[in-house]
Amino acid sequence: MNVWVSRLKGFARLHLDVPVTALLYALVGGATTLLFPTQGLLPAPLWPPSALALVLFIWRSGRGLPGVWLGACWVTFQLGGMPGPAAMLVGTMAALGPWIGARLLRQLHRAPLRLSRQRDVWPFLWCGTALPSLIAAVGGTAALSLSGGDDALSLATHFLRWWLSDAGGILLFAPLALLVLEAYERPGFWGQWRFLERMVLTCCTLGVAAMLFWVVHGDGGQLAVLSFLLMLPMIWTVARFPLWQSHLLSTLVALVALVGTVHGGGVFYIDSIRQALLCTGTLVMVQSVALLVVGSLVAEREESELFLRDANQHLEDKVRARTRELSESEARFKLVADAAPFPMVMNQLSDGQVVYANPRAEALFHYQLLPGAPLYVQAFYADETERDQISGILRNQGTILDREVELIDGYGRRFWAWLSCTVIKSNGVLCVLTGINDISERKRLESSLKAANDALRQQVSEIEELQHGLREQAVRDPLTGLFNRRYLDSSLSNTLSHLLAQQRPVGLIMLDVDHFKQINDNHGHLTGDMVLATLGQYLRAHFRSDDIVCRYGGEEFVVVLPGASMEVSYAKAERLRQGVAELVIPSANGMLAVTLSLGVACAPQHGTDTKRLLDAADAALYAAKSHGRNRVYRASIDRLAPGEVALRRSAQV
Repeated sequence: MNVWVSRLKGFARLHLDVPVTALLYALVGGATTLLFPTQGLLPAPLWPPSALALVLFIWRSGRGLPGVWLGACWVTFQLGGMPGPAAMLVGTMAALGPWIGARLLRQLHRAPLRLSRQRDVWPFLWCGTALPSLIAAVGGTAALSLSGGDDALSLATHFLRWWLSDAGGILLFAPLALLVLEAYERPGFWGQWRFLERMVLTCCTLGVAAMLFWVVHGDGGQLAVLSFLLMLPMIWTVARFPLWQSHLLSTLVALVALVGTVHGGGVFYIDSIRQALLCTGTLVMVQSVALLVVGSLVAEREESELFLRDANQHLEDKVRARTRELSESEARFKLVADAAPFPMVMNQLSDGQVVYANPRAEALFHYQLLPGAPLYVQAFYADETERDQISGILRNQGTILDREVELIDGYGRRFWAWLSCTVIKSNGVLCVLTGINDISERKRLESSLKAANDALRQQVSEIEELQHGLREQAVRDPLTGLFNRRYLDSSLSNTLSHLLAQQRPVGLIMLDVDHFKQINDNHGHLTGDMVLATLGQYLRAHFRSDDIVCRYGGEEFVVVLPGASMEVSYAKAERLRQGVAELVIPSANGMLAVTLSLGVACAPQHGTDTKRLLDAADAALYAAKSHGRNRVYRASIDRLAPGEVALRRSAQV
């Protein structure tokens, strides 16, 4: 049931919004047209419907545009006597101007618009008054130009009069409506009237206005300056009453002035009613702008004074409460401090003289605070610099938490303690209240633990070094310092799986020292070991850190080149062959030169696993030895079977 009632209300609002808004605009426009004849001024001396449209758009967040447009078209067509196209043009611009102004005000001010604030007055004057009036004046002038017969000067005059009419209507009625809505939302709206003073001021002001605009005649304009006397009671209302009531009085005075001027009276009447109406409209605009600016300044000042009074009252309450708390805390301080389970000392911040020490503090320092025998905290610090630093921190920050300090007791014993200090005021003097926690035993335990940790860390370091050495011995050849065959078997498989998954090649060079058996037979095994060690050192120096250089067995070596193609691997093997051929190795029988035979294979051309790749390189190495040694051979796709390679190698040896 509630859902259907809610939907019915929403439907009624949606379908009644447009006709109600159009009827309201038409009633205000019709009343304005009947009350103020145009007298050559279009649409009227002041046009309140513009203020109505602006207030509706601001108050209802832009809704009601179709209703305002229909009402403006009807007023222009029926009461203004304009033809249909011209009436639609005037109605469109009359509705579009306030709608754009309201949209701009909402964009500039996310918070609700309050004309009691100075920062909201100037956007209202520009976006809410000048811009909508300008758009409406453009539409009205364009509609008048459709009939033809008017020169440029006449159109400019019509434009100025139309702009003054809309701007005057907005300035006269819109601030009053917005301020009333703002005041209505506040509590105590109906209690803001000072009835007697307001009635006397209103009656006197309206009486003076009626005299100036109904009784007194222009007399050549000599009495026009008297109209500015009406600003005095309005400024008085700004200072004494809510701002919306000042605008209400201003609106009543403006209505009296306009009615009197329309009927040919008033201090502004000089030659014609048209000129008098222009002067009256200008007075209304100046009066409204002055009230907006002065009123917002006064309202902001009152709000600031109210805020300061509340802040001062709140501060005084806090000071009184704090004073009472301090008095009570000082009365309880000695009782609480005497019963504290830890040493407590209070001294003056200026000179360090001790004014209080609880029994635990006297027992800790082996001092007794006696009347007439001043005691200073400087005597308890092992380091004077530490005492000066603590004093400086307390003067700047007022508190210290758990600072580790070395102290001295009355017997000269040094011990470590944690100090927590707070600056307080006692009898009008700044004092330092210090809590002390003896940590001598903890420091002794920390020192013992640190020594044990250092010894344990040293043992762990030695064990790690031994483990590292064992790992190196497990994967290193002791003679050449290169990786051994065990490391090759594990690393080559991982390298192949990793790089082949990335579609990158892996080069492999297998090399053998030519006639190594003859070197051992002719020069001895020590010379053979020197040849292998020199070759290992050369290989380490001439390959990248990413390359894997291993002693495969005996005088055979294997070099794995990750990411190297067949051409790159072959080029490196050839440079290696030439470089080793130029080496000169000292031996017991003189200088010795060696040569290498090298076989090159590459994955995935010659295999994607360890065994096939090594077999391919071994077959290429066999081919290099078979064709005269001291050369590099590429592995062939159709290589010999592993068994046949082994047989031929054994036969060659």
